[in-house]
Amino acid sequence: MKNKQVLELKSRFFEYVSGFYGNTPEQNRMFNLKEVHTLRVCANILRLGRSLNLTQDELKIVEISALFHDIGRFKQYRDYATFNDKKSVNHAKLGIRELSVHKILKDLSTEEKRYIVTAIAWHNAYQLPDIQNKKQLLFIKLLRDADKLDIWKVVIDYYSKKIKQGTDAIFLNFPDKGQAYSEKIINALNNGQLVQTCHLSCLTDLKLLQISWVYDLNFNESYKLLRQSRFIEKIEQTLPPEKQIKDAVKIALTHIEKMAAS
Repeated sequence: MKNKQVLELKSRFFEYVSGFYGNTPEQNRMFNLKEVHTLRVCANILRLGRSLNLTQDELKIVEISALFHDIGRFKQYRDYATFNDKKSVNHAKLGIRELSVHKILKDLSTEEKRYIVTAIAWHNAYQLPDIQNKKQLLFIKLLRDADKLDIWKVVIDYYSKKIKQGTDAIFLNFPDKGQAYSEKIINALNNGQLVQTCHLSCLTDLKLLQISWVYDLNFNESYKLLRQSRFIEKIEQTLPPEKQIKDAVKIALTHIEKMAAS
């Protein structure tokens, strides 16, 4: 992939996104949120990729996968007014469809397109795919980590009330039930497991799921960035002061320290 192609793809991204603005202030806020999120994920993936000594060609591929990883979010929010895939559509699949319909990746090689589209397809999946192509698996892992590192930043801004508009969309319409939380989720955290979305019933459950992402990171550099940002500690400050929750978070923080030091 040539540098000129990267610049053209960035122009196509901004041109595509700009077409969604203009309806309501609330929609514009959500579109801007996803646009800015995308750019930060691009920065994250380049940082992670450089820490692994990826080649310039590999860095271009992962940057473009990050650039378009959430392209489906814009049509999703316009059509359904939510970012909750279970209440609308799988935004990764929708994004891949949009890339195809608008022929956004038409100038790339077949291999480059396959790497990018496959990474996007798996960036929001519960588990990694069972595939033999090690480079493809690496690109998927990089996108998943880069995405999580910025989602933590986004949700903390909402949990701490730095941003007050659009909370229903960010909280995926889960109600705030005060001290309530799911025992199944606590058990998963205590066992170092990623929480499944089917167990969520309230906002506290969603926060605990986001803490469980610490068990789904793939790179030492990801853990270092997470430790440095103190995202998990910041989420903990917004949780009910229950001993079970505190103990589960402590296990997660210990895991971060261990992986960042390895």
